[in-house]
Amino acid sequence: MNKAKTIIFTILALFTSVGFIFLEDSKTSYYGAETVYRVYLDGKSLGIIKSKEELEKYIDKEQQAIKEKYNVDKVYSPRGLDIKEEMTYNEDLKTAEEIYETIKDKDNFTIKGYKVTISTETKDENDESKKVTKQTLYILHKEDFVNAINSTVKAFINEKDYEAYLNDSQIKITDTGTVIKNVYIKETVTIKEDNIPVSEDIFTNEKDLAQYILFGTMEHQQVYTVKAGDTPTSIAAAYNLNINEFLVANKDLSGKDSLLYEGQKVTISLIRPIITIVKETFEVENQSVPYTTRTIDDSDLYIGETQTVQEGVEGLSKVSKTVKRENGELAAAYIESSEVITEPIEKVVKKGTKPVGYYTGPNIIATTENWSWPTKIPYILTSEFLELRSYERHPGIDISGPGTGSPIYAENDGTVMTSKYSNGYGYYIEINHGNGFVTLYGHCSKLYVTAGETVSKGQVIAAMGSTGYSTGPHLHFEVTYNGNLINPFSLYQ
Repeated sequence: MNKAKTIIFTILALFTSVGFIFLEDSKTSYYGAETVYRVYLDGKSLGIIKSKEELEKYIDKEQQAIKEKYNVDKVYSPRGLDIKEEMTYNEDLKTAEEIYETIKDKDNFTIKGYKVTISTETKDENDESKKVTKQTLYILHKEDFVNAINSTVKAFINEKDYEAYLNDSQIKITDTGTVIKNVYIKETVTIKEDNIPVSEDIFTNEKDLAQYILFGTMEHQQVYTVKAGDTPTSIAAAYNLNINEFLVANKDLSGKDSLLYEGQKVTISLIRPIITIVKETFEVENQSVPYTTRTIDDSDLYIGETQTVQEGVEGLSKVSKTVKRENGELAAAYIESSEVITEPIEKVVKKGTKPVGYYTGPNIIATTENWSWPTKIPYILTSEFLELRSYERHPGIDISGPGTGSPIYAENDGTVMTSKYSNGYGYYIEINHGNGFVTLYGHCSKLYVTAGETVSKGQVIAAMGSTGYSTGPHLHFEVTYNGNLINPFSLYQ
């Protein structure tokens, strides 16, 4: 055998030997290895155990108090506990009891239930962008949430009307009347089965859940004991509650005319629902049409004197409208159509122009001779003057119906004081009419006049909208006299 062959055989023999050594070492490195489970709590290893099922059973056995408190059959590991299968060799095993003793005071055990997420989209008042806020509830039984929602719906919607809507058995409108078009929750609600830590507030029954959805708290509700002569309206007024809120909080009362008996207990807490029940209706009604007033200058009458030539008579129209109510409160309304039944008859008034040495009459007479209506007619009044809203009084009236972009008119001659945007009013205008009268027009979509500009009665000054803090297209209309708020309707009386 030559030298070259000898070297080749030597190298082959060496590689063969090394290969055998490598294979032998690989084989012996897993000799005696077994499948175990490593336990992690919040990413930190607590050790390894022989059986995952054994630890789960031990946890379930030791947590009898949780089972009894929530009336459940099984208790589960904490959310932060992670158990992973691995192969190990010659490492000490821990018992299920040792792992349990380590974790029992560090994290909360869990039970099977449901995570309810309520997502609310709101408009940021600073830049009008939209943001989403979320609220989470934990419940044991899905049917409790469904029943609690139905209970909340019936707090805001007449039960018979709601059942007729669900069963598609509403009476059709032949002349005038109302039908429900839609009922829904404004917020986005998701329900997902989950392991819930027992440290969370978990609703275990329908009654508590219904109270929380309606009042926004589990705190004890304030109760009033009825005295002789009390009525729902008088009690609501005494505690600065809107009558509708009072009736929702006391679902056993059928309406504001419900009879109360001495000693009866009623709830006087303010409702703060965590969800918004929206009811959309289609309504047809006969609505009065106000008459207009035509003024004729008369040189035979002194300045400040007036004389009625013809009395005005209101007309009548059949108005079809779509109305949206949120938690029982009128949020928006749209006029779909209007049919004139009888035309209004205008009022004709002579106004004196004959000068006198001095004028001692009133600075201004707040009647229809002086003021025009600020929107198109017909309209829908969605909020009244000084109406209670969560313990606060509404400073004006809200007028809906004509819809976004419809004209808004100046109430009277005057000078524009303000024409700008604010967080609350959105785009708004203030007009000084002199003699102490100032009018305000809020939530406009467009402004057509600027500060310092002179306007005349009936001039289009803006377009209806829903800017600022608003739930739907409408005009927020305020009137002040000598700096004090007055009821806008007092201008037409």
